[in-house]
Formats: sequence, structure tokens, C-alpha cells
Amino acid sequence: MQHPNLETRHPLQADEETGFDPLHDFNKNHSRGSLNGRSSQPQSTSLSYRKEWDDLFLNSNYLARIRQAGISGRLRSSRFRSVCWKLYLEVLPEDKSQWISKTRELRSQYEKIKEMHITNPRKAKGQQDLVVNNPLSQDEGSPWNKFFQDKELKGMIKQDVLRTFPEIRYFQDEDVRTKLTDILFCYARENEQLLYKQGMHELLAPIVFVLHCDHQAFQHASETASPSEEMKCLLNPAYLEHDAYAMLSQLMETAEPWFSSFEREVRKGKEEMLTSIPFSRPQDAGPSVAIVTKVNRIQDQLVKKHDIELHMHLNRLEIAPQIYGIRWVRLLFGREFPLQDLLGGVGRALR
Repeated sequence: MQHPNLETRHPLQADEETGFDPLHDFNKNHSRGSLNGRSSQPQSTSLSYRKEWDDLFLNSNYLARIRQAGISGRLRSSRFRSVCWKLYLEVLPEDKSQWISKTRELRSQYEKIKEMHITNPRKAKGQQDLVVNNPLSQDEGSPWNKFFQDKELKGMIKQDVLRTFPEIRYFQDEDVRTKLTDILFCYARENEQLLYKQGMHELLAPIVFVLHCDHQAFQHASETASPSEEMKCLLNPAYLEHDAYAMLSQLMETAEPWFSSFEREVRKGKEEMLTSIPFSRPQDAGPSVAIVTKVNRIQDQLVKKHDIELHMHLNRLEIAPQIYGIRWVRLLFGREFPLQDLLGGVGRALR
């Protein structure tokens, strides 16, 4: 009889499918125990694992198929959801022959970004002048000046990270929290105009969790079968942080206007930043930020079209769409649904 803690069910799979359940493991605080002495299922698990990969990615029209699978919710139990998300976000190119080289390139970029931004001033290279390189220096070029600024930013990020999915034990792990903090900090330092805004941690958390789930499934399938080189590269648990950073950066290409207090406008071929009027409506004079324009459109056009009674009710009560809509859009409904349901919704939003 198979030990209950040795299940190979993926956390988001149906009961009859196989994989590992880290969500169950962390929430129940069960020991994983030894991986020896399993029943006769491992070989069939490895075969179904490879078949799922082939079904998703070997078809010549695979990209359209996985997009449709995401829309219909058929990826809910997939052990390759993170690969699909990378394709949706264009972290991976459509040409499968470039997957390994592109993945290595992005991971190398993150290594350099992290090395640049997460530094110890005591080990600063090229700055040996102790008048400048000391904690009391007011010199703008002092590495300690940057260190204290970074410490303040990291502290703000860490406050939000500590509140991330408190009901899920995975996110209470200190190593996971450190990864989340470092990713968000590096993103902020690479995007100084936007920096870090509250809520970005709730976009990153589902990405990290999906990567973790797929890594768990890969490790278990690898025990009884030899995975392909693509699988070994794309699903290497050692690079969870690197891959999550690349995915967040791509997601923020779309989400950035929702967090910004400015609106981008192209004039005469030159991109400019326009100061916005907070909470202005589209019909008001002057430019409005993208997030306000979006939630106004939801209420003034979409709700009116599909549920005129609700639209009239909201207007009668003078409920501005910003009250509910900004959180919905910025967090991709991250606070409105349980994590398992949220992942399906995020997948549909990304595709």
C-alpha cells in the first residue's frame, strides 16, 4: 500500500492523475518521508509525464492549442503549466529549438542583475577611499549611501512578502520569502521610474508557486525516467528565482501602467511621461492613468452592455469603479479567489 505522504499527485491535478502535492504537504505540515518502497506506479507516472509534454508541445500548431487549453481551463492539472505561462508571456520563443539558449540567456542576465544590485559595501570593488567608503559618509558615491537606501526599499518589500498567502505554508518558508524579496528588489532597481509598488508581490507569488509545483513534478518523474534536455533545462529547480524574475518582468510589461501614476504617450515619435489627474474619469478633461481608464471602461461600457440593471444600481449608489476595480485589475483577481482557482484565472489572463 502506498504511503499517504508519498503521493505523486500534482497539487493542481485531478484525483486520478499523478504528481506531487506541495500545497497539501506544506499546509498539513506532513513529513515527505522516504521515497523508497513505492508501489508499481512510478513507471506509468513517467510515461504519462512524457506523454503530457508531447501532447502539449510536439504538435506543429502547439501554441494555439495551449492558448485554447488555457482559456478553457484544461491546464488546471498540468505539470507543465509554468512552461505554458512562459510561452504566453513570450519569455520563451515560439521556436522550440531556441528554448534552451533563451532560457540560459535570461538566467545569465538575472545573475548579473542580482550581482549588481544586491551588494555588500564592505566588499565594494574599486572604492578603497575610507573617507567615501564608510557608513558615516554623506558622499553620493559612497556604497554605504546606496546600501542604506536599498535597506529601506527591501524593508518595504519584505513587509508585503510576509503577508503573502498566509494560509499557505509554502510562502511561510524563509528561503521562499528571501527569493520573493530579492526578485522584487531587483525588479525595482532595474525599473527606477516605477520602483516597487504594493501589490506586485501578489503578481509574483502565483508565478513562483507554479514554478515550484512543476519542479516537484519534474523531480518525481525523473526518478524513474530520463527526461529530455529541454525538460532538464526549463524545469531545473535551481533556477526558480531566475525564471520567476524573467516571467515577472514580462508580466509587468503589460501591468506597469496599472501601477504607475503616469501615462505614456507618443508624440512626434518620442515617448513622453504625462502627469495624470488621480481618479479622473475618461470623460473628464486632461489625461488619466491607464488603470483608471480601464476600470471606468469596465463599469461604463462592459457592465452597462452585459448587465444594465447592475450598471444602473452602481450609478444610483454613486459607486465609483475605482473602489473595486483597481484591486481587481492590478492583482489579476488575486484576492478574490483561492489560490487553485486564481492560477486558472491568471493563466487565462496571460494567454
